[in-house]
Amino acid sequence: MAHTTSPLRQSVRSIESQVYELIRDRIVRAEYAPGSKLLLIPLSEELQVSTMPVRSALKRLSSEGLVAYRPNKGATVEPLELSAFLELQEIRIAIEVLAARTSARVAPPAVIAEMRAILQELRTGTLDLEESIALEWQGYLVCYRASGMPRLVDLILEHGRLVERYSRAAIGEVFDRETSAAEYTRLIDACEARDEDAAQQAVEAGLRRHIKALSAQLHDKETE
Repeated sequence: MAHTTSPLRQSVRSIESQVYELIRDRIVRAEYAPGSKLLLIPLSEELQVSTMPVRSALKRLSSEGLVAYRPNKGATVEPLELSAFLELQEIRIAIEVLAARTSARVAPPAVIAEMRAILQELRTGTLDLEESIALEWQGYLVCYRASGMPRLVDLILEHGRLVERYSRAAIGEVFDRETSAAEYTRLIDACEARDEDAAQQAVEAGLRRHIKALSAQLHDKETE
């Protein structure tokens, strides 16, 4: 008799965490689009788990603003709200600029070399969309961690995760490798030159590019 394979992999992580990450990832990638119903029993059957970890995951996703959860009924994926995105993105600009400016003052040659290696892979690597997005984020984190401010980096990671669904929607289905590489090159050059203002401009450029892209998308949807 053939056995179906659950999309959940066995690992050290708890089943609850696996369910949470899987549902969250599908929301971020718009596989569960805004307005989609996430019902306990159908989800538990699809993921081949009991309703308990699904319920726990939906409650957790509700606390992050990704779903509207109703006890005993399931949840609905929340719509993309431009006002929420703008607030989160302005916070990101403030904290990521601080990290970039600090790193531009203190980043050692080894960090700059690591950033250039990431840039080379970003430019020439045969990466799919998700790999390109992850590599770009890794590149900026290498810079931010050079600031020597771990609490600030934790804030950056937290807000990057909170805004992930919006950022992913702003990127769309095609990763703009040329623009991304150009912005990252500016950041590397700024760090190498110890130019804090140039580092700030490089970081702001990408974050504000996403604001412009998603603002246009949401405006178009409202006028359809």
